[in-house]
Amino acid sequence: MTRGEYITVVLALWVGAGLATALWMGRRGHRDPLWLFFAVVFGPVLAVMAPERIERSPRLVSAEPPQESADGVTVLVGVDGSPESDAALRAVLDLLLGRLGRLIAVEVVDYDAADSDWRGRQAAARAHIADAHTVCGQRNVECEVLAGPPAQALLRCARDQDVDLIAVGRRGRGLSVRLLGSVADELTRTAPVPVLVVGARAATEQPQAETTATVPG
Repeated sequence: MTRGEYITVVLALWVGAGLATALWMGRRGHRDPLWLFFAVVFGPVLAVMAPERIERSPRLVSAEPPQESADGVTVLVGVDGSPESDAALRAVLDLLLGRLGRLIAVEVVDYDAADSDWRGRQAAARAHIADAHTVCGQRNVECEVLAGPPAQALLRCARDQDVDLIAVGRRGRGLSVRLLGSVADELTRTAPVPVLVVGARAATEQPQAETTATVPG
């Protein structure tokens, strides 16, 4: 092996170790793009630093005052400003009609955005929450912004709020989904309550046409 080849191999291993750590951090709720820069610069050193930086459980960033308890089904809807999440919210309103009790809309941001919002993720979350209020019209809706891995944060909120149903949009495209995992898929595997997943076509068509309810077995 020539010196140039040796250096190339070392650099590839260095960057590869760093990127693997950045991916591991992304799956645990740290998705700031700066971690990719640190991955390239620090390589395997980032693996030593990461365990001290990683947060272990989702946490509350902001919440509106809770509404009075109401009879009916308590539903948690994950919102993120996408057409799919908007369709999930509309599907809940259409399908449950008069049986809907408490409605909780939750947006999840990464831990880094919760601490230093230089990307405007918290502002975007507040805008999405405002959109949820608009969709719901006169119906009361409780809204929260959480920090952490999206699926884990929604699951924790579902348990804390004792919800009867979780509704989310199906997001299955793109490199980030393949690397970091699908929130809908994880919820359908691990949620202790039924999960309503609304597909992409339902964002522009009738919500009932592309919804899938998954009941935990």
